[in-house]
Amino acid sequence: MSVVRRLELLMTGRYATRTGFWKGNLNAKEEFGLGLEETLLPEMLKRNGYKTHGVGKWHCGSYTWDHTPAKRGFDTFFGLFLGGQNYYTHRDEVNGWLDFREDYYDANGNYVDDIRDDLGGRYNTYLFTNRSQKLIQNHDISKPMFLYLAYTAPHIPDLAPADDIKKFTSDSIQNSRKTYATMVSIMDEGIGKVTDALKERGMMDNTILVFTSDNGARYSSKGSNFPLRGGKGSFLEGGVRGVAFVNSPLLQKTGYTNINLHHVTDWYATFQRLANDNPEKHGKIQLPIDGVDYLD
Repeated sequence: MSVVRRLELLMTGRYATRTGFWKGNLNAKEEFGLGLEETLLPEMLKRNGYKTHGVGKWHCGSYTWDHTPAKRGFDTFFGLFLGGQNYYTHRDEVNGWLDFREDYYDANGNYVDDIRDDLGGRYNTYLFTNRSQKLIQNHDISKPMFLYLAYTAPHIPDLAPADDIKKFTSDSIQNSRKTYATMVSIMDEGIGKVTDALKERGMMDNTILVFTSDNGARYSSKGSNFPLRGGKGSFLEGGVRGVAFVNSPLLQKTGYTNINLHHVTDWYATFQRLANDNPEKHGKIQLPIDGVDYLD
């Protein structure tokens, strides 16, 4: 499965055959994106009083401004519109375009698209973590918040800080595996820092933390899908099954592994219930969703 299919499934709660995102990855010059008639996840939460922030990867279409994240329900966005980038130059690997943006609305309600060319040379995983921490630290805790943190790690290209790679010193690990392990390690460390920020603000007691992957590792990648066959780009279990965990003091049952069948569209239905959203009360008609509430 391509990543873009998983993102649009999460954002809409609808199958790709409904949204048109069944053909594969979205190219930078492609005049296509999630239809404006769709009610995306941040849009649904925002209409229920949530402050919404997107950090990291978008890749749901940007060929018009109305298709970009800060026009699709996010109060702020910090990251890339496309599917991947060099971790240091922040340029698209195919066209060489600089793709690191900070989008928001100013005090007068004007849309601002700030291309952050000043961040060149800084590792983007660190940037995404730092921004997420600041959003939590500056959040008005009297209001609910939705933070969507989509790291590009460990997506290609395989790049990581040299000093961090040195931490993996075993001679039995190939150099390419060391780089891959470092990329995952830095992401893991970032998630820990975000969690600590929630705890420091006293927000963790009323937070549901969800971590999920978007697909299995590539066949020839340094990752592993064992004991499942296949990987990213295939319809074998190693490609379409992903790992996930949920952490929250609000859960009635904890400390167990759920092996039931779940689909990425189910997250939308679950969050919609948790937000007590009633689509009929809002002016925009919500299209039928395919996801099933996890809590049922």
